[in-house]
Amino acid sequence: MTDRTLQVFQRALHPEWFAVRAHERFALGFWEADVRIVEGGHVVVFGGRDVRVTEVLGGPETALPLGGLLLNAAVRREHTAILKPGGRAVYQVCLEVERVDPEVFHHLCEEMACDSGPGRLLRTSRGSNRMAPAALSHIHVDRLAGGLSVQTFHSFPEDLAIFRSQTLIELTALS
Repeated sequence: MTDRTLQVFQRALHPEWFAVRAHERFALGFWEADVRIVEGGHVVVFGGRDVRVTEVLGGPETALPLGGLLLNAAVRREHTAILKPGGRAVYQVCLEVERVDPEVFHHLCEEMACDSGPGRLLRTSRGSNRMAPAALSHIHVDRLAGGLSVQTFHSFPEDLAIFRSQTLIELTALS
């Protein structure tokens, strides 16, 4: 878990960079977004008018190009950021990593696994330890008139760690 980073780019990244496990496209008005659960994290590519923003939670197995990199935050503790890519959008993120005892870990994962419905992506995957619980990734997307709200939950059973993030991407008014 300590090797994960949250990166934000002021451009789209091609999906071939990632091992995609689940994907859904969202759109409303002037914007569209591709939301993907990938091996070890997620990718959100948001575009509207002349703006492209990509958020990536990933590990060292995914070496990404540095062009357009706006944020590179190690995922070790709570972190918040506000960016204004190209002056045409506002990107806000708040993330946290929490290590919990096994009972709480199982309870949180069960709760997320039951949360299904429109605007949600869910994926579980077994690790190399067959006795450990499955890793779970859950993404909840809300469409907004001017943008997108994304809440993510990723479990890392080997570390009994939970990663959560809340992202808001909004297009700014045209000048």
